[in-house]
Amino acid sequence: MYETSWDVYLIEYEKNIGNLMGAIYGVDHRGFIGEVYKLLPFPQNRDGFKQKPEGFKNRSIIKDVVQKYAKRVSISLMINEKDDRIHTGEYIFSRASFQDLIRYIWQGGYPRWKDDIRPDYLLVMKAKIEQSYSYLFEGLILK
Repeated sequence: MYETSWDVYLIEYEKNIGNLMGAIYGVDHRGFIGEVYKLLPFPQNRDGFKQKPEGFKNRSIIKDVVQKYAKRVSISLMINEKDDRIHTGEYIFSRASFQDLIRYIWQGGYPRWKDDIRPDYLLVMKAKIEQSYSYLFEGLILK
């Protein structure tokens, strides 16, 4: 068993997260999503809606916003080979579903990475996964 914890920002979903579709259509700019959208609006053309590999440059802007809507908490990560489960916060993943999550992040989620270019931090993640001996990553291939 492996266990660690991270300090993260936790946004209460119902209260502070906001309304993504309302922000996109310009009718609801409440909460974290609404404020982020006002600062960094999505492109009008749907084809332009892609994850930007240089998005990390907006980190300080987003950090200022998230601190208004979130509280800083510590969440645990526990990997248990015996039951083949990964526990993080209130979520529990099987090894297969955890690998699916990693693949989803690698591909850039739903909109995908702009021009299939990934940020450096994902390239570092991939290299660490490829060098890892953890059972957690056995069979995981990131193309």
